[in-house]
Amino acid sequence: MPQPEDFVHPFAEVALSNITRDYPYAAHHLARSLADIVPAAEKNPAFANSFDWHSSVHMHYLLASLLETEEGRNSSWTAEALEILAEHLSETNMLAEAAFLRDNPSWERPYGWAWAVELNRVLNASDVAVLRELGKNTQVLADAVFDLVSAWLPKVAEPVRHGVHSNTAFGLRRILIGARLQERHDVVDVIAGAARRFFAEDAAWNFRQERSGHDFLSPGLCEADLMAEVLTEDELAIWLPAFLSELDPESPALTPITVLDPTDGQQSHLYGLGLSVAASVMRLAAKLEAIAEKTGNNDLAAHARGMLTRVDALMTRGLKAAVSDEYMSSHWVATFAWEVLRLN
Repeated sequence: MPQPEDFVHPFAEVALSNITRDYPYAAHHLARSLADIVPAAEKNPAFANSFDWHSSVHMHYLLASLLETEEGRNSSWTAEALEILAEHLSETNMLAEAAFLRDNPSWERPYGWAWAVELNRVLNASDVAVLRELGKNTQVLADAVFDLVSAWLPKVAEPVRHGVHSNTAFGLRRILIGARLQERHDVVDVIAGAARRFFAEDAAWNFRQERSGHDFLSPGLCEADLMAEVLTEDELAIWLPAFLSELDPESPALTPITVLDPTDGQQSHLYGLGLSVAASVMRLAAKLEAIAEKTGNNDLAAHARGMLTRVDALMTRGLKAAVSDEYMSSHWVATFAWEVLRLN
């Protein structure tokens, strides 16, 4: 298993390069009139960089996370990183970004919302005083997301199960964790209730046929990750083994995919797929092992160990792509790589 400390410096270089790079930029927003056709930075003064808004948000999250490491606190790039984060995440900028979310309530839903909450979470939990202060600024952004998700979910008839940004479970899990840490019980209850409504009756997910050519998420594993946060211990002991019963080490879902054209932004999603699957496997295998230990189910323990044998292979290509010269990968993949590395 690669070690996180080996990637702190290269990932910091990637993050710094991304959040200070204005173009190319994909501005995914609704234009209601010619007045809305303006440079991205006029609408989004903090996150009009790193190719698109959500990638910018999670590259800021990545940089803040790297600053928590020993190397991150004492490197040649530390002062620059803190200065850029302080400039981008100023109170004025965060008020503008939060207002834009509220004015465009379906925009970046739920993927960008989730990373906004994650950014706020890592800043609030930081041991670095400058970053904790920035958490006060980004709180307005997180609060906007909490309000938006609470208004949205009761109106959602069915979840989105695709393996891309619109996936419901991936975003809700991260927002749920952030809301729980802030004791936003109202938000936690709305998300937990929706998750149960969407997913509680699911079983034996078909992992052999779920992925497509532009996925960066496993719909099944994202769902399992969310339900592991929502269900009680006794409920999960029944639901999780049944849901993952069709997953084995030979499943296509646990098999790395070769990216034939790294310049294709959709196909390069597959680098992230290996990383996000590896992270889910590590989290869920631990849950299965705990259930197996409590119930004495040796077959379930073997199932968990088999899943874990695929982790290194799943990570390899994504780790290389995260620091490559191909911008279609390097503007976002490092965030997913860092998250799975930290699970080691």
